[in-house]
Amino acid sequence: MKILFISAQYPPEAKGGGELSTHLIAQGLIDLGHDVGVVTDGERKEQKVVDGVPVRIIPMFLRQKPLFERAHSIASYRTFKRSMKDLRSFDIIHAHDFRSALMISHLESSRAIVTARDYAQICGCTNNIQYNGNIEQGCHGLHELWQCHRVHEASIARKPFRIWQYMYNKAYRKKSFASFRHQIFISYAQRDLIARYQDISKQHTAVIYNPIGKEYLSNPIEQGHAGNILYTGRVEMYKGVRVLLEAWKGVAKEYPRAHLTIAGNGAQKEEYEKLASVWGLRYRTTFVSHIPYHRLRPLIDASSIVVAPHLWVEPFGRTVLEGMSRGKIVVVSSVGGPTELIENNATGLLFERGSVQDLEDTLLRALTMGHYEAKQIGIAARNVVREKFTQEIAARQHEDFYQQALK
Repeated sequence: MKILFISAQYPPEAKGGGELSTHLIAQGLIDLGHDVGVVTDGERKEQKVVDGVPVRIIPMFLRQKPLFERAHSIASYRTFKRSMKDLRSFDIIHAHDFRSALMISHLESSRAIVTARDYAQICGCTNNIQYNGNIEQGCHGLHELWQCHRVHEASIARKPFRIWQYMYNKAYRKKSFASFRHQIFISYAQRDLIARYQDISKQHTAVIYNPIGKEYLSNPIEQGHAGNILYTGRVEMYKGVRVLLEAWKGVAKEYPRAHLTIAGNGAQKEEYEKLASVWGLRYRTTFVSHIPYHRLRPLIDASSIVVAPHLWVEPFGRTVLEGMSRGKIVVVSSVGGPTELIENNATGLLFERGSVQDLEDTLLRALTMGHYEAKQIGIAARNVVREKFTQEIAARQHEDFYQQALK
């Protein structure tokens, strides 16, 4: 098959795990013998090859956050179509993020496929969460939009514009995603939450989990430093970082040798750094800026525990998969896609979403766990990744989905 991937960002530029997953799937499909190309956004037209994947860069302005999403998407589509003289030659045209999906919805083709990586189709805020940590009910009504965490973060002057932006564009987003005949989700938790507020019953759908990079399984496990706890990801409320810091206060008192590393950037990073100092955790906590992907594995290897304290319904949870693949004890919030990756007490440890006390207790349990038990959990977790989450498995699942879509 000749397959075209479209992604607003693409490695080495990446905002999160979605772009990396897109790249790994493209590589996997190429390994299976398919002709795969990627189109991504950029400042100027350019062609290059990234780890064996042909990439075309076209200035489509997909990284902008426009007030009028429909008009913007139509303009982006026209630019895309003018630049893609060979568009008709592709068997599959696959959008891998919501901005690309909005653009490609104007293609109106049965060959078009979308992967949902967030909650953009049901909520103005792609994270679908309120400022107090409660999960949104699909952003219904002005009151709920006022509670949205992105509205809450905005300045007084910008709040009305952000509310209007979300209200105005929500219907267009829902209609655009509904227009696709084929949609892939990255966890059952994500699919089920979207299905509450968006009718997907007439679509050809599947859940296909994100894959892990080969190097995470080909390299032997490294034990890491006892007591080192690692969080990687956005340093923001919806990721549960404040919950982690509050739990860390108790853990640091009970386990003097433990150290917490928080790696990533985000809207609340400066606020949380100040909190750590105020709470006397300055010398027990290290804040690190965004880590490039090629430097992430050594950081995981240096740790003994990887924690994912998210409050939102995390669609997948790449950091959990990465920790499991390196034989670490993963401590995970009991909501969203990550709960589908691990079996509690067998391949990782779950704690009650948003509970500071339960997270503290679970981290202490992981820190004081016997060497044999910790090793067995780590090995079992790595085996699960090897059995279910490789590039080849994800590529073959996409191949099957495409073949069904073309029937």
